[in-house]
Amino acid sequence: MIEEGSRRSKVAVEKRQLFMEMRAQNFDVIRLSTYRTACKLRFVQKRCNLHLVDVWNVIEAFRDNGLNALEHHAEVNVSRLETILSSIYYQLNKRLPTTHQINVEQSIGLLLNFMVATYDRRHLAAGS
Repeated sequence: MIEEGSRRSKVAVEKRQLFMEMRAQNFDVIRLSTYRTACKLRFVQKRCNLHLVDVWNVIEAFRDNGLNALEHHAEVNVSRLETILSSIYYQLNKRLPTTHQINVEQSIGLLLNFMVATYDRRHLAAGS
């Protein structure tokens, strides 16, 4: 029981890791909301190595995972999202020089946890 509770709290902390790091950057002191939002999005982009991904990597990953055939209103489950992100980051790492390789697992985990914490309405309702 105690181990399960500590494991759950660790997962909750990992899901909110990017939010906690963003709060530490103190972006909320920026007065104009558009600039504040832009700074937060840029932070997420750089922290998750999305600034290295080009649109062709994303298009290729979407086609490889059959997203181009989905309805526009269809939901994507977490495991499929993880597969798509894995495809994007592994293809990116193949294209980068060996001196500029990224930690793929860390990037996938950060972005996946951020997206789930941001968009999963069931967890948002349960957490309130």
